[in-house]
Amino acid sequence: MKKYDTRIRKNGTLALHKAGLKLESIIKNRILDGKGMKPLHGFTVASKGSSKPLVDGGDLLGSVGHRFVTGDAIVVGVHRKAADGTNVAAIHEREHGTRIRVTPKMRAYLHGQGFHLKPETKELFIPGRPFMAPSFRDFREKGISKELFIEAVEKTLQGS
Repeated sequence: MKKYDTRIRKNGTLALHKAGLKLESIIKNRILDGKGMKPLHGFTVASKGSSKPLVDGGDLLGSVGHRFVTGDAIVVGVHRKAADGTNVAAIHEREHGTRIRVTPKMRAYLHGQGFHLKPETKELFIPGRPFMAPSFRDFREKGISKELFIEAVEKTLQGS
């Protein structure tokens, strides 16, 4: 049991890191497969050339990550905001969707892209396409952290 404290701390930190990587992988796979997500509007499909929700240039996918906030705690999530500061992931996590006000600038942009809104259209609806909450649920239900920490304790008790 020599240096037990040092070994358990090292193995626990490694287990946390592995858990973060596994959860990142689950989140990224959910983004890529679009499982259970509402389909995109036809205009969106035509303008981006794909029917995959949440996948455009890879910005969202590339921003999924984890980091240690203390020696024994990590945060896993999306570290990205839109140019105006909007948390894009949070908008998609709203299961029942979100409504956004149509501004004159937005109306002009959409018109220039060939999407002509009626004058009485005051807001647009973005359906919810949650990917974080279902990923966390999958991670928890599969018991991944439990397995990793059991492995960490076993390695520690074996002297590794």
